[in-house]
Amino acid sequence: MFGSIKSGLFSKRNDSILGRLAYLLSAQAVEGVLSTVFFLSLAWINATNYGQIMYAMAAGSVIQTIIQFGLYYPLVSKLGNVDESETKSLILGVQIIKIALFVLCFVGVLIFAWRQQLSAELSAVLALISAGFSVEALAETFFAGLRVSGNQNVEARIKVAGSIASYGYGLISAAVGLGPVYVSLFKLISGVTRIIFGFQIFLKSRVRTGVLSGAWVSVGPMFKASLVFAFIEILGVVYNKANIFFLQEHTGVSGVAYYSATYNILEAVSLLGSEQFLGWVIFPLLATLWWKDQKRAGELVRRNAQWLMAIAFPVIFFLYAESALIIGVIYPAEYVDAVWMQKYLAWTIVISFQNNLFSYVMMVAGAVNMLLIFQIAGTVVNFVLNFTLVPVLKLEGGCFVIIFTKLFIVTLTFTYCRLSFGFVRVKDFLFPITLGLTSFGLFLFFKPLISLHPAVASTIIFYLAVLFSIGPKFIGFFPKRVN
Repeated sequence: MFGSIKSGLFSKRNDSILGRLAYLLSAQAVEGVLSTVFFLSLAWINATNYGQIMYAMAAGSVIQTIIQFGLYYPLVSKLGNVDESETKSLILGVQIIKIALFVLCFVGVLIFAWRQQLSAELSAVLALISAGFSVEALAETFFAGLRVSGNQNVEARIKVAGSIASYGYGLISAAVGLGPVYVSLFKLISGVTRIIFGFQIFLKSRVRTGVLSGAWVSVGPMFKASLVFAFIEILGVVYNKANIFFLQEHTGVSGVAYYSATYNILEAVSLLGSEQFLGWVIFPLLATLWWKDQKRAGELVRRNAQWLMAIAFPVIFFLYAESALIIGVIYPAEYVDAVWMQKYLAWTIVISFQNNLFSYVMMVAGAVNMLLIFQIAGTVVNFVLNFTLVPVLKLEGGCFVIIFTKLFIVTLTFTYCRLSFGFVRVKDFLFPITLGLTSFGLFLFFKPLISLHPAVASTIIFYLAVLFSIGPKFIGFFPKRVN
């Protein structure tokens, strides 16, 4: 199924950059479709079970980030410049660190469930899904080697197999009426599938001697190299997910279900720009270009900042204006609270785009420690807001927490880039903001005259027509190439 590895640990492929990206996107597309079908089915079948699963998923994502510990960045950097025996030692060294973190995190999950006095059922769901996320984090180490050698096609096949096994089981178990504990095994099935196939490919290497001793030697340096990146990633997940735990305490798992119903939709859109475009395309370009020609790098950043905002506005407007239609079609009637929450949370899309862009600029510019300080400050603000807003405002407070936290952090990253490099200015965003306000004014004017849906369609058509006709005169053309 996964093809043969002709020689060595990871054989060389001659795929193009776009071809490699296409493999990973295809695997993500399969997972996206299957996960959407699964979670929507679960939401329709039983809102309480859905809320428990989403509560555990939030915790699991935190656990996964802790176990990954920012190790991906130094590992990939080293794998491209070592021989086969060192490659295997490095991968084993990273796995040693991750297994130790896995044990500590799992004990932490059990203590957390006990301290929070969670029910036995919810505790079991939390433990199983956290274990699934943890095993997936271990499998990611093997995938790092595949990516460096250009074997993204093999990684994609493994992930597709894991997705089919995972969500296939989840759909069947939910459909036949099994309880949330049994349903929650879906994540562990995904992790086990990925790590089995990843480990099989890892074992194809002919190198055997000195690997384990080399792995132990690499543990210390690798751990130190990953510390700052680890804390940045962990804090990012914490402040994005912390409000879910406060919502569970003050609104129950039903409140978590209603919040998650819309947040999952918006997060999928946000990740498309923040992770796949910025993380997979723009960040590598900046890392290559920054020290060669900072002026061109600055131009790339400015144009991306402008166009990401310009493209985000019609998406936000559609999600805002058609929230009742979107939630009504996807979820049962009891999820009515998700309609008004989507109007609030839609704004996190443009904020996330900008924050991720400026964060990547700080990384390539060597300002990682300052970025860590910003993340710490943002996390402190997040917990202050959670303690003060959620108990009083409940679901509305949970929405305000994530919006204000992201606004605070993007203000810090933008200000740093503005003062340190000077290639992004507030006035650079005047055109998309002016166009957005003008379009929204037209929407308010036409809505009573032609009804909601035609007004939404007319507004988006007007916005896009103006953006792509005269927009380049004010914000340049969308950056397609570096040179």
